Amino acid sequence: MEEEKGKKYPILNILAVIAILTAAFLSQEPYFKENGKKFYSQINGQITDYWKKAEKWLKTNIYPKVISEAEKRGGEITKEINNQKNNIAQIIWEKLKNYFAEKFYEFFKIKVE
Repeated sequence: MEEEKGKKYPILNILAVIAILTAAFLSQEPYFKENGKKFYSQINGQITDYWKKAEKWLKTNIYPKVISEAEKRGGEITKEINNQKNNIAQIIWEKLKNYFAEKFYEFFKIKVE
């Protein structure tokens, strides 16, 4: 689907690249340095306000739901994590055991089970 968007709007992609390159070029020019600082300070304030609003919304709407679900499923998650740790430990042990059994067989020509 993303690939189709690129094919569907090639002119928009080209314009976006041109805008980025123009901004990069102009940011290096001494004439635009002061204007860039002013623009950055204005945008920075707006972004900070937006971020504070987004953070407040997340804390009031999303965070309580996530915490309640985490508390409900915490025991299940802990049990599954322990189960996976045990499985990994068992697999590692089997691999080590087989490796050393092979080396023992190669050295002593005695098969170990």
